[in-house]
Amino acid sequence: MSINTNYPNVRPSLLLDFANAQQLDPRVTFSRSTTAPYYDGKTSVLAEQNLLLQSNTFSNAAWVATSATIASGVTDPAGGTTAFSMTATAGNATLYQTLTLTATAYTESIWIQRVTGTGTINLTLDGSTLSPVTITGSWAKYTYTATPSAGSRTIGIQIVTSGDAINIYGSQLENRSSATATNITTTVATSNYIPQLLTAPINAPRFDFNPTTGESLGLLIEQSSTNLLTYSQDFTNAVWAKSNATITATANIAPDGTQTAQLLVENTATSSHGFYFTTLGQTTGQTYTQSVYAKAKERTWIVMQPSAFNPTSLAYFNLGTGVAGSTSNCSSTITAVGNGWYRCTVTYTALSTGGIPSSAVFLATSDGGVSYLGNGYSGAYVWQNQIENLAFATSPIATTSAQVTRASDNASMTGTNFSSWYNNQQGTQYIESQPSQNAGALFGGLGAGATIGGSGYFLLSYATTNGMLYSVTGSSNIQISSGASALGLSNSFYKIAGSLQMNNTSAVVFNGTNSNYTTFTGQMPVVNQLYFGGTSFSNYVGFGGRIKKYAYYPIALTQAQLQALTGS
Repeated sequence: MSINTNYPNVRPSLLLDFANAQQLDPRVTFSRSTTAPYYDGKTSVLAEQNLLLQSNTFSNAAWVATSATIASGVTDPAGGTTAFSMTATAGNATLYQTLTLTATAYTESIWIQRVTGTGTINLTLDGSTLSPVTITGSWAKYTYTATPSAGSRTIGIQIVTSGDAINIYGSQLENRSSATATNITTTVATSNYIPQLLTAPINAPRFDFNPTTGESLGLLIEQSSTNLLTYSQDFTNAVWAKSNATITATANIAPDGTQTAQLLVENTATSSHGFYFTTLGQTTGQTYTQSVYAKAKERTWIVMQPSAFNPTSLAYFNLGTGVAGSTSNCSSTITAVGNGWYRCTVTYTALSTGGIPSSAVFLATSDGGVSYLGNGYSGAYVWQNQIENLAFATSPIATTSAQVTRASDNASMTGTNFSSWYNNQQGTQYIESQPSQNAGALFGGLGAGATIGGSGYFLLSYATTNGMLYSVTGSSNIQISSGASALGLSNSFYKIAGSLQMNNTSAVVFNGTNSNYTTFTGQMPVVNQLYFGGTSFSNYVGFGGRIKKYAYYPIALTQAQLQALTGS
């Protein structure tokens, strides 16, 4: 690999390499008055698990049947024919597998339907301790949790009375204290893990990672935001109306590692099948963003309807491929977070004021297929519904009976920590970051305070209409546009650098190109801090995103050097 000869030959007097260091420089002061979520790039949690083999092929040699006849082709809980019958030909008939277990909690689960008889049906995790279950003529999922002694143990089911018959489907064994969604295995056991969305304590910075690739994304800086929805993870609550659908709580492991994901299941009506919030007030002309986490089950499509105002906003998402589908009166994104989970977002403008059905999530059969004849059992997993009065989604904010506000992230360097590296005669700022919105991304701003103005500022920013903007104020004002048009900045990292020298040429460069230059004839602005956070100046109000690297050079780099720095 060749080195660009125009690369700066002077070292920066300040280098904040957040992505690689994954810690704050000791000169940086950080604050955030609430907890906040992030990914650390290494922590994962057990999601789906089934330690049994051939978990729904009970005639396979993986299963041992004693005093019992096993037959296939039985109608299963979903209306197919993949279930089996088990008929006792003598007392204490059994069907089991033998596995080596540890002395920790395990949970056995299996779907059962009584066919004939009234005798006891038992589940077992060790072949000797029996747990009776009361079954009926309807399909139901039964569970048994225990801590067996370590060693070779027998897991299965027992019919006590000769002649009794039952139907069985989807046996499962999990190394935890509760049952999750049924996972069918064949020749290999299942143990899936999901990257865990962690919670940073109050005043702790977040060094975020891509949950699917493990890439270090740097320091996560978000403005304050409020989730306007209540019971954001409990769609069984009455604040969520159900439309031709049911919600099953604690159905699966959510992205935060808790068993709080819920299952949305359609009924048999010909209509839309989902749930929605009933009383959300929205303001005419305001921009909002709804986000929800979803994972495919039988249904691989969902549609979000964040607003039922006229005209209705709709966005479709393919949970099988991770691709956003068609939209109407809104824009959308879909982001993978691991193990089949996606965060789906919809941004829209409210066209009326009031509280009417909104924040809806419906199942769909295809892109555009929101109304259809349901089969009574198909569905998808959902978790953490959120609406924010912003043009983008911030990190998830869980709520119960009241709206919740997450505080802003604020990092700054002041006093002698600032003056030790800053040159008040000339200088260059460089930043590599992933802003989550256009307006207000004041990354790299050197200013007199949290509200920039008065004594001056010297900043690099992502502007709504100008692309990259480099602004200076003091005894005179200049603004240098990079020449780039307004960008959709939510999913990419960008490199920009800007130099400033009194009575000389100043410049801003974006990604090695789109350069613009001007002569700065005014006095250098008087600044006294480096600030990353909810800075407010003019139309730049707050921002959010991730900062991989910030550097300050105590000289004004040349145009060629700026291009080499941001193009490397």
